[in-house]
Amino acid sequence: MKKEIKFTVELDENNIPEKIEWNSSENENDAEEIKAMLISIWDPKENLTKKIDLWTKEMYVEEMKLLYFQTLMTMADGLERATGEHDVAKEMREFGKSIAPKLGVVKP
Repeated sequence: MKKEIKFTVELDENNIPEKIEWNSSENENDAEEIKAMLISIWDPKENLTKKIDLWTKEMYVEEMKLLYFQTLMTMADGLERATGEHDVAKEMREFGKSIAPKLGVVKP
């Protein structure tokens, strides 16, 4: 069985994303518009992470800060589930909580 996730990016004349949509083979007819995406993939041949970070002109700085904060916190959850590294995941969450007020994503 194969499943597909598709991202469609509309660019302006300067190759800046104006619109990003995504859908999956399970919901082919329901493309959802998004403002940003952060994708990390593991390349086993090169033994490194490859990334795609895209956001539209409509993505506000405040939203970007919240996106990165939430991504850091969910990365801690994923690391803990995948590796059992409870202490490191805890440190990541503590770091996230320590920078959240500086980013303005939570009140001090």
